[in-house]
Amino acid sequence: MEINKIYNQSCLDGLRLLPDECVDLLFTDPPYYQYRAQNVSGLKNHKDVVTEFDFDGFRSEQEYLDFLEQVLAECFRVCKSGAAGYLWCGDDFVSYINRIVEKVGFRFRKVIHWHKTNPFPAISTRKMYANSMELLVHFSKGSPKTWNFKSVNEMHNFIQSPICMGRERTEHKTQKPLKVCIPFIEISSNPADLVLDPFLGSGTTAVAAKMLGRNFIGYETNKSYFDIAESRISLNS
Repeated sequence: MEINKIYNQSCLDGLRLLPDECVDLLFTDPPYYQYRAQNVSGLKNHKDVVTEFDFDGFRSEQEYLDFLEQVLAECFRVCKSGAAGYLWCGDDFVSYINRIVEKVGFRFRKVIHWHKTNPFPAISTRKMYANSMELLVHFSKGSPKTWNFKSVNEMHNFIQSPICMGRERTEHKTQKPLKVCIPFIEISSNPADLVLDPFLGSGTTAVAAKMLGRNFIGYETNKSYFDIAESRISLNS
């Protein structure tokens, strides 16, 4: 196993090559779904647009859930006793995720709410509120071995920030800002710990780990996103 490296391959293939209990922290944003933009008055290419539900490469909800269960089962195997896990999901799926993490052996701990201060506005024809909240499921393999307590006001299950913007933004449509990832990696890992991201996307987990003095390993099947992640990691050398 080579650490501080990302792999352009299926996470299931990669995880099966890792030894048991080698990972200190799991932090990931799986492709639980994508929202497919309709051609609504020039809004089609707007990042973070929410117009139509569409699973990302999966034929059905159940196929996706079965796949995620396989991945999390492998993650449970490679995580050390006491390792924490964080997994992003939408409010549509949080109950499914909670059941899966417990089914494979993890202990569910808390749902953290990320409030996006600048979400894409609601479209009146859809008669729905703006999608301004995303959830981060916190779980662990037994009792967490690392808990770097910050000030009381920093230990809420709520974080607020804009969506990823400016120079940090890449072409990845669901990229998470470093600001909403770094605090949780700091709390649940220590310098030199190994952080795993099976769905690396644009590389935010690896960049955050590197900035914080943690080691990392990640997997990303999309070559374009893999290249973006490689570039971002290089820039943060």
